[in-house]
Amino acid sequence: MLQLFRRSRLLLTLAVCWGLAACETMPEVLITTGTGGIKIQAERLVMQVYAETDVPLPYGGPDIDNPLASMKQRWPRLKPLLENGTLGFTEDGDVAIRDFGGRDKVEAKALRALVRAENNDRQLLYRAMTSAGGYSMVTGPGMLDYTEDVFAEQWATQAPMGWWIQDHRGQWFRK
Repeated sequence: MLQLFRRSRLLLTLAVCWGLAACETMPEVLITTGTGGIKIQAERLVMQVYAETDVPLPYGGPDIDNPLASMKQRWPRLKPLLENGTLGFTEDGDVAIRDFGGRDKVEAKALRALVRAENNDRQLLYRAMTSAGGYSMVTGPGMLDYTEDVFAEQWATQAPMGWWIQDHRGQWFRK
């Protein structure tokens, strides 16, 4: 009987090790928890937008994939504006106009529309990410604020040197 117990325990241990090894060798499969999943999603999603790669994301679905597709499509127009300091990243993960740079009324209106479209998609994405992480908007804005903060940190961390970032006091600084 003791030998049967030991054999069963050995088989169970081998099965667990095999399962863990499978997770480790399959990068497209991620096992995440709420806030940990949001952090992984933010890191990989920002990497996708910046580097235009397709790193697998822990969460998906139309409520995440659609805004992400729009953001990726819009990225070639935003990137030069971030590089020249016209735009910067806010402390809550949005894009803001820092400097209109002598644009006329028509160009300024187009710039505002571009930023508004980007921020609308970001808000849709942040809400979807909060829900995908297992948190409901019914419980209050706390988790949405957390999601925005996590994404803001990734936008800033992965941004190249020279881009403008806003701190929690509303002050702009150059990375």
